[in-house]
Amino acid sequence: MPGIALDTVAVFQQRVATFSPSYIADWDAWLATAAQARPARLGKILRKWQACRPNTMRRDAAAAVHDAPYLDDLLARAAPHVAVLSTFDLADPSALGNPSNISALDSLWSVFEQLSYQGRARGGIAGSVGISKAVMLVTDGRVGPAFDTEVRTALGLGKIRNALEWHSALRVASHDIQAFHRATGVAFAAAKPRGFETLANGRVYDMALGPR
Repeated sequence: MPGIALDTVAVFQQRVATFSPSYIADWDAWLATAAQARPARLGKILRKWQACRPNTMRRDAAAAVHDAPYLDDLLARAAPHVAVLSTFDLADPSALGNPSNISALDSLWSVFEQLSYQGRARGGIAGSVGISKAVMLVTDGRVGPAFDTEVRTALGLGKIRNALEWHSALRVASHDIQAFHRATGVAFAAAKPRGFETLANGRVYDMALGPR
């Protein structure tokens, strides 16, 4: 099932422009958050987005409501892998063929499995929804979409159970973008509606398929 492959540029732009305003506000708040405040902000946003439901999500060190690791620790562990992905572009056909990118994605999956620490699902660890939402945030939208129910349904995907299946899902999204480009003759970055031009491609793609 196509995501945006059959859209005109106008339809794609309308999708992005009608993305949920509350999620846009959360994203703007994240981008405006200073590095030292990001652990607390990450937790606030991901809890609002129900990223780890039904498991219990970790908190930042200042909250001190559980044993380490804290969200601060996860962000520190993620930082070198996020740096590797500093030029990642979902619209680039070669992005997911780069071994360094794949290794960084694998490492981020392992780091953010620890977003949750107890609960009845997956032995307490986080699943693909929480992991992909966290990675989209920490890469400032370069690695997206977040694979929640809306996005998986739009792309005809089932549950994503491990890093390898996550890679495959990202390839499906990338191929969808490339199909949109071929059909419209307009590059994905150039098709973004006014006001969204500076957002990373992974984030904008998430907005096209995500909640209204």
